[in-house]
Amino acid sequence: MFPNRRSAGISIATVVFLLIFAGFAIDQNNVSRLKRYKLEANASLQDGLDAMDTRFGYTKTLVGLLDDKGLAVPFTPLLDLYAREKAPSLLSGLYISLDKELDLLQKKVFTHKQYPLYAAYFEKIYEAEQEMALHLDKYNDKAHYYNVQIGGFLATLAAKRLGMQPLELFSVAPAIKGRP
Repeated sequence: MFPNRRSAGISIATVVFLLIFAGFAIDQNNVSRLKRYKLEANASLQDGLDAMDTRFGYTKTLVGLLDDKGLAVPFTPLLDLYAREKAPSLLSGLYISLDKELDLLQKKVFTHKQYPLYAAYFEKIYEAEQEMALHLDKYNDKAHYYNVQIGGFLATLAAKRLGMQPLELFSVAPAIKGRP
């Protein structure tokens, strides 16, 4: 097969070198790909959290405008607990609780004489929710794809080496999908 030992040694060394280089190239490709997927997911997350901040801000303003301060009581703990740095599961729970309280509030103040003022805030809250829903859906899609990718055969080695953890998903869709 080989004319002499020297050519066999050179051929074997070349093949081993090419295999090592291919393994390194595949690993670096996985690292850059996973980092890019995580960066894209985090960009969508930040946009969604910006819209969530807006929604909580409008709610805080609306609650401050209420004549009957008794109606504001259920909102105080929710608004105090909100911080965008919290985990998506905690933010989802806060969001769903806030959504339920806003729904009840809107029903209670519908016949109030200042409802036209309140209605403007309910509209802004709804607009912020629509924007947030787009960004969080995009985040959930990208985070799910990232989570699948870090579980892939060779990518899992790079993910473990770099300490990449699966991204947590938001679960605010039931509250949003319940809208007419």
